[in-house]
Amino acid sequence: MERENRAKLSVTVNPNLYHVITQHAEREKVSKSRVVEEAVRLWEKSRLALLAKEGYQKMGREDVRDAEAYLPALSDLLED
Repeated sequence: MERENRAKLSVTVNPNLYHVITQHAEREKVSKSRVVEEAVRLWEKSRLALLAKEGYQKMGREDVRDAEAYLPALSDLLED
């Protein structure tokens, strides 16, 4: 199996977080780098989902405003 291309990163974390990362790595039998990589991927996925949700909520509010603005004109058309 060919090893993936990697970029080196050095970070400093809270000792408690370091312990959590180390414990997870040992339990899953993976490197600490893999644990951090997975955590960042999950964080990014969660962040994108939140941004999408906020966008859809904003679109929904705009759609309601548009519908309310067009309702009088639509009513006029239906009455004719």
